[in-house]
Amino acid sequence: MADFKKKVLIGGKALNVYGSNRLTDDTDYLVFIKDNQQPFVKDEHKNIDYVNGNGHNFFNEIYEREKNNQIASPESLLELKAYGYIQHRLNGNTKKAIEYEFDMKYLALEFNLTEVKIAKKYLSKSELSEVTDIIKSVHR
Repeated sequence: MADFKKKVLIGGKALNVYGSNRLTDDTDYLVFIKDNQQPFVKDEHKNIDYVNGNGHNFFNEIYEREKNNQIASPESLLELKAYGYIQHRLNGNTKKAIEYEFDMKYLALEFNLTEVKIAKKYLSKSELSEVTDIIKSVHR
């Protein structure tokens, strides 16, 4: 696996930097792999998951927003968690969906975030409503 000059820490370890206590074993980075359009690339040896900005328009928008940062902003982490939450729920991965819901609530509460702006373009009306309800639940 190549060493990426620009990689942005995302996922659980990025949340830990921002104070979350949720444990995670793997490391996740947002990268742009020019010659690869797979949205997810795993380095099994290093236990690193790469989310490829060249693999999906949503990931590209987040990558373009964050590419000059070492750690994704709380706003971008919320976007990624919202999108990922819906994907995990649709795929029947309930455990991961619950973890992502926790992460969304943490980010919304800790950083007073109230909405997703990028993810909403990639979610259906009902999916966006579900994400919005989760975010709003910590602001009541």
